[in-house]
Amino acid sequence: MSLNNWTAVIHPDAKLSTEDLEQAYEREAEILGSSLGDGAVTRKEIIPDINTLADIAVLCETLDWLSANIRSLPSMLGGPGGLNKLPEKFLSDISAHVKQLDEMSHKCLLFLHLELRIECFHYLGQEERSEDAGAADEAGAGGAAQLAQALLGFHELAAGVLAPRRLGYVLGGLGAMMSAGVVWRWQGAAGGAGAGAARLATSRLATLRHCLAALGLPHSGLHRAHAYLHLLGCSPNEIITSVREKGAQFTELEYLNAFKVIETRRGISPADMKMHLKQLSAALGHVGVTV
Repeated sequence: MSLNNWTAVIHPDAKLSTEDLEQAYEREAEILGSSLGDGAVTRKEIIPDINTLADIAVLCETLDWLSANIRSLPSMLGGPGGLNKLPEKFLSDISAHVKQLDEMSHKCLLFLHLELRIECFHYLGQEERSEDAGAADEAGAGGAAQLAQALLGFHELAAGVLAPRRLGYVLGGLGAMMSAGVVWRWQGAAGGAGAGAARLATSRLATLRHCLAALGLPHSGLHRAHAYLHLLGCSPNEIITSVREKGAQFTELEYLNAFKVIETRRGISPADMKMHLKQLSAALGHVGVTV
């Protein structure tokens, strides 16, 4: 809860820059992606029913409304200028109840925020469907289309319920989370190898970009996914040269997983790949990245 985007929603007067928020979004994506490792998020681990999520949004706002109204009781009962002195126990009880309601409201809000991000990894971790003859582009997008449907459905129900700043907290940074989800997916050979893989990946990114536009969110968070897709299309020598000249754009593990995908795609021999990995390690060490 200490990330800048949480601070912004809990303390509306906090002055945070766009850069501060973007760093928080990237950090969230990094934390969630690294915590998953190679494991997938199963359907049992998400709430696929958007009506349930909408109910939680209603509960969040209801708790906040109750908190605000109970908080105002002392000033109402105390009369003009606080002429009527209220018992200390009463004031203490009011404060305790308000705190409890605030905590429950915050938990609802945080739950919605995390749920949508976990759904990004669940849906984007689905197998990308091969485009057989006559298959639609949306089918090629696979989990991306399912994610878009889930997010747009939630937005339709929650936009009229959640206060703007709370809705902004729940939806803000989804582009960065989508990017982390697709990069995580592509790091496996199954996610990046095979005929038409690049075409399917491009279709997936297009679906996500259209989803963000429909939600009124910037698609700049997808830049990292575009860069990783480009990386998977490069040769080992091109990647090593880029690292030497421009520095590392990804973590060591992301580079190593990319090399595994490239090895499969290009049919590179184990001996040649071992040589490339040594050169990559040296290049990463040269630019100051721990290897």
